[in-house]
Order: sequence, then structure tokens, then C-alpha cells
Amino acid sequence: MKSEKLPAFRGAGEPPGLVAELAARTRGLQPGATVSLADLRELDPYGDEAFALLARRFGLAEQGPGCWIFERKPRWVPGWIDREHEAQCFELFEAAFGYRIEPRLWHWKYRGAARPGMGAWHDGKLVAFYGGMPRATLFFGEPVSAVQIGDVMVHPAERGVMTRAGAFQIAASTYLDRAMGYGRPHLLGFGFPTAKHSQVAQRLGLYESVDQVTELSWPAGDSWRARLLRTEKLMPQHRPVLERVWQAMAQDFRDSVIGVRDAEYIEQRYERHPTVAYECLLVRTLPSGAAQGLVVLRSIDQDQAELMDLIGPRRNFPALVAAARRWARRIGANRVRAWVTASHADLLAGTSPAAAAMDLVVPANIWSPGPSVVELRGRWWLMAGDTDFR
Repeated sequence: MKSEKLPAFRGAGEPPGLVAELAARTRGLQPGATVSLADLRELDPYGDEAFALLARRFGLAEQGPGCWIFERKPRWVPGWIDREHEAQCFELFEAAFGYRIEPRLWHWKYRGAARPGMGAWHDGKLVAFYGGMPRATLFFGEPVSAVQIGDVMVHPAERGVMTRAGAFQIAASTYLDRAMGYGRPHLLGFGFPTAKHSQVAQRLGLYESVDQVTELSWPAGDSWRARLLRTEKLMPQHRPVLERVWQAMAQDFRDSVIGVRDAEYIEQRYERHPTVAYECLLVRTLPSGAAQGLVVLRSIDQDQAELMDLIGPRRNFPALVAAARRWARRIGANRVRAWVTASHADLLAGTSPAAAAMDLVVPANIWSPGPSVVELRGRWWLMAGDTDFR
């Protein structure tokens, strides 16, 4: 199954200063004032309709070719987040979530983003943020850029205004308009909101649910299958082996949408994480030493371990789970748990897991033109490692 129209992204996106220049040109204007935007319109790679929508967020309406009238001062205005806004982001994060994020964790999250996300400002103060973390992805076998949405936050003083013109909607919809969909830098997005938060976005016309997350779990322990395996810590010399097992997995998931799990990704996501220690273990068969795949694990507490990710062809999933259960036993944990999209949980059915639904939804963008909900429903393969918070 593949989208019949999958246009490649053209160019480098909008000029970095386009949104900021709109803000500058409307600052201090009184209702009824006119302003020329012909030059800015020429800079917008997304066309007349997209530019008009952006201009409306600054209180502007087109009066004639290139001439716009300032109708009203909006309560919130959008703007891209740059390095200079980090202190405001950290303050908003603390106000929204009750604790201060470590700067090194923030930088790790947005390491692949030219700009971390879109903000909404009220009287010069950042009151909402909608973050996007780029992810190389295979869309039914086609390489595309996706983006994980995260750190969605609104200042507590603004949360009561969850309307189609509220701070959250302004930040989210502007980001989607400018960054996601056909012809944009990222074809599609994903995330892990709770059902409650997803419903808010649905009411605002931003998302539709296309899947949910299921938690699978197994008792820690040995098995006959595990005794036929050996594991070794992933080392730089294993990169060619890792590439081979990833390519085998990619072939198996040509009917799905899956984030790239190559050697570079494993290094950046797990081995260079600034605050969490993961175990990346190459799994081999005895006595041949043939690689079955890679498992990524972490210790949660004295009782539980988490299978964050597995990389390998589908036929090797039982062996990879067996290796994870054996590792959990060695560290003294009683159970191994794993997150997986409900639509793909049956790929691990042969390992006899216990399953429990979670209050986590996988959304799809419906605000800007892109792959449809029908195309995406039940197609994502996602695990805990695809998040930014596990």
C-alpha cells in the first residue's frame, strides 16, 4: 500500500526569517493600517493559499494584489523557536510540567532539527510550544522524513483557551502548515499523546487517531531458545552486521511505516543519550555465530526491565525476545515489558506475551494535505524507543 501521490520535498523549506518578518511588519500597527507583503509572498515556497493563512494569523487580510490590511491585533502570534528562545522554552517547560528540563536533554532531543518547533507568543511572552523531532522513515519502503511531535506545552494561564484560535492551536496548526505534509520538509508526523490530549487535538481539527500503544510483557528467565543464543555488547566493529539486520527488517516492513533503525540511528538514539543508560546487545545463534538481530534494553527498577527496541527480520523476533528475557533474569528483574503499536502486536504473538492496552494514542495530521488517515491507520510500527521520553 503506497500513497498515489508522494511528491518529494522541494527545496529547504521556507526562509528562516519569513514568519519573524511578518511579526515585525505588523508590530505596532493599528487596525485599518495597510502593509505591502508582495516581497514576502514571493519568498513563500508553499503558494498563495499557505501565505494567506499565515498572514491571517498576524491579523492581516488581503485587500488587493500584494496589499494587506491589518484588521485586528491577535492575542497570540506564532513564531519559530531558535537558539535565542531556549531560556523561554525552559521556563515554559517548568511552568507546564512542574520541573526544569536539563539543557543537554533538550539539545539531544532536537539535535536533528534546524528549529525545534513553533511557539505562540502573547505580548512578547512565550505561552505555547509545539516541538518537532525529525526522524528518517520508510513510508511503505520509500525513504521520507517524518517528525515526532513532542514537548507540546501551554502555559497554565492560557490552558483555558483551548479553542480554534487559542495558543495551542496557533502553535500547532502553524507548525503543521509550514513543516508537515506534501511538499513540506516532513511528509508525516507521529507522537504518543494520551487519549484525552488526542481528543483535544481532534476537536481542533489537527489530528485523527490511527493506532494505539499496547504493552506486552514476559516473565524474565531462561528458555531452550535462549540457550541456543549468545549476546554481545554492540561495538563499533559491528556496524556492518547491524546494517544487514536492519536492511532485513526494512524489507519485512515494506507494508508498514517504520522509523529507520540503522547503525547511525542506534548510536544517536541510545549510545549518545545524555541521561539514560541502555544495553545494546547483538544476538547471535550458537554455534554458528549468525546474527539474529539487536535488542535494546534498560533497567526500569529492581523488578522490571524494558525492551526498548528490536532490530532484525520478523522471523527472528522470538529469538530476540528470548535474549531480552534472559538478560532481564541476569540483572535480577522479574519481568520484561515492551511497547508496540496495537496493529503490529501480533508479530510478537509467538512469544506468548501478556498484553495490556495503554492510554497512548498514535495520531495522524489531518490539518495540512498529506497521507490520509485511511493510508496510515494500523500501519505504524512503533516501540518505546521511538519516543523521546523513555
